[in-house]
Amino acid sequence: MKDTPAFPIYRAAFSGLLAMLVGIGIARFGYAPLVPAMVHAGWYTAPQAFWLGTTNLLGYFLGAAVMRFWRGGLKPKPLAVALMAASALSVLASGWNVGLVWFGFWRLVCGFTGGVLMVLMAAAVVGRAPPREKGRVSGITFAGMGSGITLSALLIPVLLRHGLVFTWVSLGLLAAAATLAVALLMPDSTIPAAPKAKGQGRMTLPVLLLVVAYAGSALGFVPHMLFWASFVAIGLHRGVAAGAQVSAWMGVAAAFGPPILGRIADRFGFLATLGVGFVVMAGAVALPLANTSTLALDVSAVGVGVIALGCVMLAAGALAGMVPAHRLAANWGLATMAYAVMQTVVAAGYSSLYHATGSFLPLFGIGAVALLGCAGLVGLAARR
Repeated sequence: MKDTPAFPIYRAAFSGLLAMLVGIGIARFGYAPLVPAMVHAGWYTAPQAFWLGTTNLLGYFLGAAVMRFWRGGLKPKPLAVALMAASALSVLASGWNVGLVWFGFWRLVCGFTGGVLMVLMAAAVVGRAPPREKGRVSGITFAGMGSGITLSALLIPVLLRHGLVFTWVSLGLLAAAATLAVALLMPDSTIPAAPKAKGQGRMTLPVLLLVVAYAGSALGFVPHMLFWASFVAIGLHRGVAAGAQVSAWMGVAAAFGPPILGRIADRFGFLATLGVGFVVMAGAVALPLANTSTLALDVSAVGVGVIALGCVMLAAGALAGMVPAHRLAANWGLATMAYAVMQTVVAAGYSSLYHATGSFLPLFGIGAVALLGCAGLVGLAARR
């Protein structure tokens, strides 16, 4: 990947990766592996931990909403550094156990910063990448999410041997180091203000179809994101270790999905790759309905891991090619908001369905059918 004088691609993409690693991978998703330890240590009860997770999702939604309705110009570098620093501070502050309100505030903060960073880095990095390099740049940038999730999952069990405070502080220092790296590496740029001309803010039908398809894909991802380990450990009676193993496969695959799909998108196009990706993911989600062998479960986990986070990158890249640069933040902000809401609603609905039926299989069936529908919507967007 070659840099251009006007846009140092490699530095920008790596900065985007670090921003996603901190704002999404560590600050947001690093919380889940720590919940059992915090409940066991008596910091919070299980219902309180669920409330804290909801608070984080609310912050994420608000962050995306701010970017959706922001119309002014932006200087991405100082904003990204400030948001990453706030994320690092929220992680460090989480190691100070002084009450539910304190912890809830910092979960709200890191949710907000993660939502803004998700939209900001797409506009600042992916939106400015040359067309021939857009897939590669997108892949590197969004690989930060899976890398952060995987890194947190690998580090946290080791760090917890030294206690919860040590774990939170260590993750916070790691986030601070990544923030410093972005401050040194990220190139300066400007996102122009949206023009005030009449009709500039209208959403076209292809963009609307893409946003609906992206949000709807949460129906296919949530079964594996929330219930996969429990399905293997409890539903199939194979124990906690087996559930953790298949979850690890999914996490590792998520780190490699965006770069792989980015290269494919550079050759075949973002919308085409996204549509095929949804079909492949539908097959991976449906696989446990037909086969529950160890190999089949691993293939299902890898298939969902590669495609699920890769689809985030593909949707952002597709939007970058469908709207003017000054509209990318607003449209991607809307897509991020829609996905966050859908994810919350789907999680609640699937939980109720599981408790009503006592089976995980309907979740996989619904998810697979929904993903095929999303692929159809992407196909319509491409034709339009």
